[in-house]
Amino acid sequence: MKSLDKFLADVKNILGENLVSVIAFGSQAQNDQVKNNLNLAIITNRLTAEELYDLSAPVKKWVKAKNPIPVIMNREEWYSSFDVYTIEYSDMKENYRILLGEDLVSELRIDKYYLRLQCEFEMKNLLLKYKNNFLLNIKSDKEMKRVLNNVIKTLVVIFRSILRLHDSAVPYRAVDIIEFASRYLSFNKVVLSKLARVKYENEDYTKQELIFIEAELLKDMQVMLRQIDGMRF
Repeated sequence: MKSLDKFLADVKNILGENLVSVIAFGSQAQNDQVKNNLNLAIITNRLTAEELYDLSAPVKKWVKAKNPIPVIMNREEWYSSFDVYTIEYSDMKENYRILLGEDLVSELRIDKYYLRLQCEFEMKNLLLKYKNNFLLNIKSDKEMKRVLNNVIKTLVVIFRSILRLHDSAVPYRAVDIIEFASRYLSFNKVVLSKLARVKYENEDYTKQELIFIEAELLKDMQVMLRQIDGMRF
């Protein structure tokens, strides 16, 4: 439980007045009792190789304690990334906590043009990777389950942004996010809900389900990509 406090103390000591903000973000960010396995963003006034070298020791200890590697940006990078990391910023705005320094998140303004564009990019990238799995001729059920887990994880991220594009509430559970997203996108809810329950609720597939899902998912992603491409806000 002390790893976060120690990490923050080290970062503050190393950066001093160069530190602008340390932000916890993600599903556990607003729970101040959670001090491990947190996503962190560290924002500085300047960021040189020297600052990165100095931060490497506490970052290594933080990651060794099974925490995600922090995102480190200078202030200029933070403000110039709104157009390319719109999904990430919109997720952060939904769940964050300022641990040190300034609140740079409350002032975020999410541009729907860039948010839709990143949704399209992420969907195209996901579809390309999924087709590559077919080209590599995956035969192992275990490997296919890993692929499907990655697919639904990315789809849930995209769906959260689709809901924000339509000014919709964003539920917490993946299966509820899928239900809400079906109001704006066409896909097989049975298939995607099954993927979510396997990934997040410890269900499993039968052999017959895997065979059906493999083909159905390809069609669904192709249809959703066309729909996202046609959205205008």
